[in-house]
Amino acid sequence: MKRREFQRYCLSALAAASTLSLAGCVVEPPRTHVVYKEVRVAQAPPAPLQEVMPPAPYPDAYWIAGHWKWEGNRYVWSNGHWEQARQNMVFQHAYWSLDGGQWNYHPGRWVAISPSYNTAPIVVNVAPPAPRVEIITQAPSPNHVWIGGYWRWDNGQHNWVNGHWETRRDGYFWAPGHWIRSGSGWAFSGGFWQRY
Repeated sequence: MKRREFQRYCLSALAAASTLSLAGCVVEPPRTHVVYKEVRVAQAPPAPLQEVMPPAPYPDAYWIAGHWKWEGNRYVWSNGHWEQARQNMVFQHAYWSLDGGQWNYHPGRWVAISPSYNTAPIVVNVAPPAPRVEIITQAPSPNHVWIGGYWRWDNGQHNWVNGHWETRRDGYFWAPGHWIRSGSGWAFSGGFWQRY
């Protein structure tokens, strides 16, 4: 084999090996750092609105619930939406807290699952169905949190657990239960109250 042909052969083999080694990689969405201006309001936010979740676009879709934002001099509803689930992370939903007679806005954000809440992982080879469409009724009060429905692995199959409202726990946020691709299988993550 001539030297030039041998070099082309080596480069082709290297390109093929690189392509194969990257075939199983998952690219995480870029993380952006957003700086929020502190929002303090004297008027209490309304209870969360009723939302109808559209069908999930994929099995490991993650529902980000809607919430009230303060714009100008009034509350404005920001609709919920689906996002791609992130490995070892949960979304801390936006919320309002009362402090010294003022309501403080805390924007939603992705946070790492606290190691103290990590239990033995549930990993299965059966893909969960896409999350079901749920009608999120109006909250009983501004102090309630929607606990979204999810697929629970039980007796060798996925069984749906319906969503419901729960009273917010001081110092904690609900880490929604959801499934994430894990190699050739699926791992369950979340499903508990996590300290801020």
